[in-house]
Amino acid sequence: MIFKIARLLVRTLPEPAAFRLVCSLAGRTQRPSVRPTQQEALAQARKVHYGPQGRNVAWEWGQTGPLVILVHGWGGRAAQIAPLAAALAEQGFRCVAIDVTGHGSSPGARTTWRCFIDDIAALTTTLGQPVHAYVAHSAGALTAMAARGIHGIAAARYVCICAPSHPHPPITVIRQKLDPPPGVLQRYREHIAQQFDADWATLATGTAYADAGSNLLLFYDTTDRYIDHEEGNRLQALCPGAQLVKTTQYGHTRVLEAPELAQAVGEFLQT
Repeated sequence: MIFKIARLLVRTLPEPAAFRLVCSLAGRTQRPSVRPTQQEALAQARKVHYGPQGRNVAWEWGQTGPLVILVHGWGGRAAQIAPLAAALAEQGFRCVAIDVTGHGSSPGARTTWRCFIDDIAALTTTLGQPVHAYVAHSAGALTAMAARGIHGIAAARYVCICAPSHPHPPITVIRQKLDPPPGVLQRYREHIAQQFDADWATLATGTAYADAGSNLLLFYDTTDRYIDHEEGNRLQALCPGAQLVKTTQYGHTRVLEAPELAQAVGEFLQT
């Protein structure tokens, strides 16, 4: 119902007001339920606080070993990536999975791309240990890679799972659900680009992944209905030496618990 009303409003309100409505709706988050396998993995973790006044939450498996920071996607939560974190911890890594602002156990009912970028950097600072790898899903992967240039974070390895080359998925969703006038949609593109300290044309080139090269593992599923697996081919071409692995049965989120993913990431991080 809310989108039916909003669809009418964005086409009748003055452009500035319609743009604000689009931003408000796009920033809303939902907290998906936690499945038993995810809860079991999360129960093995310790809670970590980070960010301003330590209000945000992350989850830690293992206290020693090379540090691996894991990042969920937009509308996701740390629990979704907890089984992978637990599996990597068994291989000797210290794994910390973040709940970004507006997600999981962190406060807030809204989020932005900049929340992802800033929260990843804030957690990195809080942990106070060189990062061996960032392992991230979807929007979390794009923002983790972008945070390298924006905040100067770095790791020896990067794993991007079902990652978009640039923040185009919300543009598609807004167009489908709200059908805003071109001027409103253009404002929204610019709004997103500003959160990456860039312009849209630059973002669209995949610049967030620049120079990752052979330190990058790309993982996609061909049945993903949200992120086209061809994005993996594009990013591999942009990052010479990057590894690309595809599965054919899991979709966008179930892939996080795929045994093929755990094996590929474990082998890549041990190299």
